[in-house]
Amino acid sequence: MALQTGIFRRVLSLLLITAAILFASARASAQGADKFVITGEAAKKALSKSEISGATAAKIAQVCEDFASQHNIAVSIFILSPAGSIVHAHRMDGQSPTAIDTALYKAQSALYSRVSTHELANRTADNLGAQLRYYTRLNQFPVSGGMPIVVDNQLIGAIGVGGSNMDEECAYAALTAVLGPQPPLAPKASPAPSAQAPR
Repeated sequence: MALQTGIFRRVLSLLLITAAILFASARASAQGADKFVITGEAAKKALSKSEISGATAAKIAQVCEDFASQHNIAVSIFILSPAGSIVHAHRMDGQSPTAIDTALYKAQSALYSRVSTHELANRTADNLGAQLRYYTRLNQFPVSGGMPIVVDNQLIGAIGVGGSNMDEECAYAALTAVLGPQPPLAPKASPAPSAQAPR
């Protein structure tokens, strides 16, 4: 009987410890997301608890701009809320209107598709019909540089970067620096055999 009571107490202790750990990690996870989204009165006014905050969006844009400066490139950056509103926008000097527009299109495409625009580009690689369908019917821009912004499996916004040959890398570096580790980037699509340069 004493042995059974001892075992019961150990099992009960393990269950209580496990429950405490799970509660603490769930609370920490929720607090982690709170660092990046609007809270308090702003959340009440917006009727949303999962919208990227202006402060977080500004940090992401600043890191992206710093990345661009380090790599001697210039970019335009748009960060959108889950509803598609512009939370933060910035263009570095020397950006053409096309570069600015494509940054916005990439952010919108990542937001609406919930995947990176690089993944969209891979889906349409070497398929003109698919590219036209994405551009015209789906109103999406399948060119790398746009990414959904996800925290704790919750979409809180999207980023689009345009104007350089390192748009996606800029967005990825910024999201990683501000929000923490991100899912791996989509692989580069292999060109079709007919599109390869002769050797």
